[in-house]
Order: sequence, then structure tokens, then C-alpha cells
Amino acid sequence: MRIFSRLLSFLAIWLLYDEWCVLQRKLVKFISVHKDGFYDPPVLAQQLLISGEDHRFFRHGGVDLIAVCRVIWRYITLGRREGASTIEMQIVRVVSGRFESAIGRKLREMALATLLTRVIPKKQLPAVYLLIGYYGWRMNGFKEACQRLGVAADSLTPMGSARLVARLKYPQPRRTKPIRRDQINIRGEHLLRLYVRYRLNKDYLEFNNSILTAHAAHETV
Repeated sequence: MRIFSRLLSFLAIWLLYDEWCVLQRKLVKFISVHKDGFYDPPVLAQQLLISGEDHRFFRHGGVDLIAVCRVIWRYITLGRREGASTIEMQIVRVVSGRFESAIGRKLREMALATLLTRVIPKKQLPAVYLLIGYYGWRMNGFKEACQRLGVAADSLTPMGSARLVARLKYPQPRRTKPIRRDQINIRGEHLLRLYVRYRLNKDYLEFNNSILTAHAAHETV
């Protein structure tokens, strides 16, 4: 999978260089706006994110080729649409602000995702996504999510962390209906089960909780 991602990254630099430069500047700005040491996403939240959204995170270079092939196969055979977005791809989507359902947008997203580790170390990307992700109404980023929910980042329970991460899939609207609460709770329980399944992964033991500062990102760019 990493060989495929490397090839895609070369194509991205060649064909999307200007877009990549713009994305880097936007990424630095996003991090500077949302970075707050008091609200750094805890390691458990990062592990829950990987378990639920991208469990092959440490094995690919931005694009999960296995997931992409699975999605194509299920669409052809079952007519079912599923997602294959990696954490890198979701970061590109949030920072670029492009959410249209178009194959061109998806391909650009995949290509640009393979370049993110040129700016941010791989192990810091889950924290970055949690930092800038959309959790619901007036919850743009991890800090706002914690503040609106009335929780402290360093005192989140496992279920509290799971429900917070679940809101990335099921954003909380201004007026939360019972069905959305149920979706968040069920998703949270599912994330905890997945975490138990994958927690013995040796990569979890080497996790780095530090988040790239805006100054460091600016120097890298």
C-alpha cells in the first residue's frame, strides 16, 4: 500500500502542486486557530479514532488501497455506496472545505492525502484531525466540542472519549433528537469494542501525543 501511495504522491506534486501549496498554508492556519495545550486530544481518543475510522492507519501512506478495492467491489456487485476515507483524506477534506460528491474531488483528496506526512509526522495526524474536525453545531474543533459538552480533555472517561469521537461521524445538531443521541451512543459503544480488538497493536504502544505547533508547521512549510 505504501508503494501505491508513493506513486500517487509523485503524481500529486506534478499535477496538483499549486493546490498542495494552498492546502499547506490552510493547514498551518487551521492548526494555529485550534491549537490549545489545555485541549490537546488525549491518546485514547486518538486510538478510538484509528480503531473506528482507519484501523490500517500505520500500514498505508495516506490511501488505504484495500478499503478502496472493497468499496469498488461492493458498489459493482451490490450497488452499495461506502466510504474508504483515511484520516489523511479526512484532514484534506476539512482543511480544503470541499465536500461535493464528485469522483474528481475524491481523486484529488486521495492524491493530496499522500503528501500530508511531508508537513506533519504520521503519528501526529490523528491528533490533528481530532483538533480541527467538525463535531456538530458550534463544535468546530476539539476545544469547542469539549466546551459545549462541558467536559475537560484530561478527564474524559473512555465512554466520554468514544462519544466525542462518534460525533465526527454523527455531528450533533443544535437541537439533538433522540435518534441522533442513539446514533452517537451506539457508535461510541462500537468504537470501544473496536478499540479492545485493536489495542494490542504494537503501534498503539509507540503513540506520540504531541501535536505540531503552528510555528513548527510554518517552518516545515
